[in-house]
Formats: sequence, C-alpha cells, structure tokens
Amino acid sequence: MTFSLILKRLILGVFLTAAGGVLPLLMAQATKAQTSPQTANIQIEAKVNPACKITGTQGINFGDYDPLGLHAATALDEQGQVSIKCLRNTQVSIKLDQGANAAPGSSCTSPLRQMRNSSAVLPYGLYKDTARSQVWGCDASNDVEYTASNAAIQNFTIYGRIPAANDLPAGTLDQLEVGTYTDNVQVTVSF
Repeated sequence: MTFSLILKRLILGVFLTAAGGVLPLLMAQATKAQTSPQTANIQIEAKVNPACKITGTQGINFGDYDPLGLHAATALDEQGQVSIKCLRNTQVSIKLDQGANAAPGSSCTSPLRQMRNSSAVLPYGLYKDTARSQVWGCDASNDVEYTASNAAIQNFTIYGRIPAANDLPAGTLDQLEVGTYTDNVQVTVSF
C-alpha cells in the first residue's frame, strides 16, 4: 500500500469520524426544530337564554260572603300572590286566565270569572291594583309585565273582589245557595 493510499484512507477516516460526530448533531438540531411548540387560540362560547320559573302561589280565600247582610252593599276583598324568579334582563308577562267557570261572553280582555257550587255561580274579579280598577287578564292589554333586574324572587299581589250583592248581575242573588264556591285560575308566565 502506498503512502498516498494510506493518506487518503486516513483523511477519509478522519472525515467520516468528524462527519459521524457532526451528523447526529445536525439531526438533533433538525429534530429539535420540528418539535418547537406551536400555538393557536380557540374560542369558548355559551349563550344564556331568558329564563323564569314560578316559585309559588298563594290562592285567594274570601272567607264568608254575606249577601243579605254585611255584603249587600259592600264588596268583599281579599288578595293572593304569585311569586316568580327570572334571570336578570328577562322581559316577562304574567297572565291570569278566565278561570274554569267563566261566564258566557268572557274573554281574555274582559274576563267574567265565577266560582261555582254545583249549579250556582258567584261572580268575582281579579285585579292588578289595590283599588281594584285594573282587571288582570290574559292578553297584552291587561297582563302584568316587567323586566327582571336580578334573579331574586319577585312577588306579585293579586287583588280579588266579590262584588256587593246589590252589584251582582240580575238574577244571581236568586240562584245563590248555601255552600262553598270555588274556581281555578291558571297563571302563565311568558318570557
């Protein structure tokens, strides 16, 4: 073997040894570059819809109605309540239907509510105000509307009245009979 061939092999060996040390280093750098952290943003979203629930009701018990004595010329007034809980900024309407025994000609705008005892009826009204001048009905002209300012329970008073016997529709007093008179009114909360 000649000196020049030995030298070539020696140089090639040094080169391969040097390349063997550099090549893994270059590969490590390339691998490191490929595993660098990548970032991106994701959007998180939820929608809260208007919501309400009726948390309670208090019916109206008029007690004793005396159409020939105390209530001949004086109405009998009592009150009840509906309680609701709504999320803030929920726009709400509270409707009271005509009752289970509505008189002929009754409507949501002008409810003619009646309590019943077998075949006899006793008219009454439900109102939004203490003066009992604003009928509480079941359309946009006479429901109760409000916008919730928070999620606290809100109580709405229902003002009830049985008219004085002198103000009852003609013939009503003649058909009244002894006993308990009842009706059921449905409360609807829309939002």
